[in-house]
Formats: sequence, structure tokens, C-alpha cells
Amino acid sequence: MRQKKKILFINYSLHSGGIEKSLVTILSLFDYEKYDVDLQLFANEGLFLKRVPKQVHLLEPLFPPEYRLNIRQAFWALLRKGHPLLAVCRLMVTIAGRRGTMGERLGRMWRTERHFVRPASCKYDAAIAFMEGQPIYYNITKVKSHIKIGFIHGDYEAMGLDSKTDRSYVDRLDALCTVSESCLASLRRVFPEILEKCHVIYNIISERFMQSMADEGEGFTDNFSGLRILSIARLSEQKGLDIAMPAIAALKKQGFSFRWYIIGMGPEEGKLKSMAEELQVKDCVFFLGERANPYPYLKQCDIYLQPSRFEGKSIAVDEAMVMRRPILLTDFSTASDQIKSGANGLIVPMSSEGVEDGLKMMLTDGDIRKKFTEALSKGNYSNEGELQKLYALIEGK
Repeated sequence: MRQKKKILFINYSLHSGGIEKSLVTILSLFDYEKYDVDLQLFANEGLFLKRVPKQVHLLEPLFPPEYRLNIRQAFWALLRKGHPLLAVCRLMVTIAGRRGTMGERLGRMWRTERHFVRPASCKYDAAIAFMEGQPIYYNITKVKSHIKIGFIHGDYEAMGLDSKTDRSYVDRLDALCTVSESCLASLRRVFPEILEKCHVIYNIISERFMQSMADEGEGFTDNFSGLRILSIARLSEQKGLDIAMPAIAALKKQGFSFRWYIIGMGPEEGKLKSMAEELQVKDCVFFLGERANPYPYLKQCDIYLQPSRFEGKSIAVDEAMVMRRPILLTDFSTASDQIKSGANGLIVPMSSEGVEDGLKMMLTDGDIRKKFTEALSKGNYSNEGELQKLYALIEGK
């Protein structure tokens, strides 16, 4: 009997973001007759942990839970737990991450963390870093494997990453994957020397799974009779929820009957809630936090809103398309990779005024919502065959 190949997936955590959802989807479909799979996380936490298949060997996290606390709590908690070196590391990482672009901060933080994090305990046939930054850095410097694969899920140039830092790492990958043609073009502009290593593997969508989840769970329970707008997003600057908030306030003043529901958590939560209070829209903006099963909400909403500043290929938008929801996007660089504006959704300028005008059109015109729904209903969005591309890279083909 042929021996299984040993595969390592690396990610930071399994919180409810698009990257994490994509990873657990891949793991749920993986061929465990052929591959033996380990999962290495920096932090074993997140809503999607319970969705990791039983066939996957979840390794001990690279950092204890205390490491993820804010520095004032983390330093003393790590000391109390008997991790004095990690306490020093956490302090140094905090200092390293105080200035510069995201990419510059990630690079400086890793230059500290690499001295404190343990290497992989065995050799693998293939190691797959499923996101940019530390997972790729760890794959290159701490893992022994025959094949090394990395993923960057967004538009590299828009994400504020640092090519000076990343070049020495991506040069040592056997394959660098991204999730859309626009993202691929960005990688090829930044790293022209590795053109042949760059590949597109689209986020894997299973319509059958999504529809079954939508039918199983409970969605909205507030008995609201107006139109429901939904966003599923990490509460971060990237997702542009702060761009949409003044648009919501303007539409409320104009007397529209609607509610905006936001599923997700993140570092901008406090700022966004304060903004909702200042703009006096707390009665029509609802923060629902993380939801293990967001699909009933997606199925029941009237409009799906994604006001992002940048995206790779948004999984949430793909999922709204599967659910045939009328979709409104800002004109981030990859928006047109998913929606044809005016045909099966609407793309508006990346401004509060743009979002306001787009939402006003969709709130007042039931025919255009129906048109978008009917157009989306003609599509087939399942693409489980994308997994074959990853298998080919694992096999070195």
C-alpha cells in the first residue's frame, strides 16, 4: 500500500475571517486517503476550530493563549505561567509593531519572534502557509519540507505589505498562490522574477454545504418589517465599514426604513460603535458579533453590502452570490472580478456618498433587486475542482 504523503498547513488562528473559512473548507474536502495532514496555528483559537475535520492533526500552538492578550496583560500573565522568554518576546514585538506600514511591522515583529518560536518537529512532503506574513516566514525558516507553498489572499500592492522584507521569503517558495486574476497581476508586478511560481487558486465554494447550513440555523429574530442590509466582515479598516456609516446616517435622516446588520469582530469594533452613537444610528445598526453559521442571515437579507477599501477575492461576496442576494460593492481593485455592475450587482465609488447613492437606489427600486437576484440565479458557483490545483502543486507538477 502506498504510504501517505505528510502535509503541513500553517495559519495564524481560525477566527471567523475569509482566509480562515477558506482553509477549513479546503480541510473539509481534502483527500485523507492519500494525505496525512497536520495543522499548525500560532494560536489555537477561533470560531472555526470546531470545524476542523477529525482527520486533521491539530498541533500544539506556537504561542500560549496569554501571548495574544494586550501587552499589559500578556507580559505578567506569561511570567506567571512560567514563560519569561516569551514575555520578553511579547514586549519586544509590541515595540517592533508600533510604526510603519503593515508589511514593515510584520517583518520587524517576525525578526523578533523567530528567535523564540519552535521549529516544526518533523519533515513534510509539502508545507502550505495559508496567509501572508508570519505563516510564510515560519514555513521558510522553521519547516523542513520537500515542497513549500505560500498563499497571499489579497491585492499585494493595496495591502501595505513590504516587498523588501517578503522578497527573500517568496524567492524560496516553490509556489506562491493567490485568489484572483487581479491579485495575480499585482504579485507579478511586485515579484517579476518569480512569474512561473505564481498561481491562482480560487476560494473554494460548496453551494450544497452553504444551502444546507442556511436551512439548518436561525437567522434574524427581531421581527423587523423593513429592508435588511447585511455585511459579513472583520471589523478592521480594510473592510470600510466606517465609509458606510455616514451613508447609513444620511439615509436614516431621509426616512428610509431599513436596518444594517454586521457580522464579525475585530480591532475597529469600539471605534465603529462610537461612530454609530455619534451619528445617532444605533437604532438601525446592529453588531451581531461572530456567528458560526452566518448563512441563515445571508439567505434572509435584502441587500448584501461590502464597502471594502481592498480585497483579494472576497469569500463573503462569493457566498452572497451563492445565496442570490442583491450585492453592493465599493470599487476596490478586485470588485469587478466578482460582480458585473448593473448586471448582477452594483459597484459604487469608494466614498460615503457613493455608498449612500447605491443603497438609495437598491432600497427604493425593488425591480433592480429582483433583476440582480435573477441574474445571480443563473450562475453556478461551486468550484470544488479548484482543489486539484493545490494537489498538483503538492505533487510538484
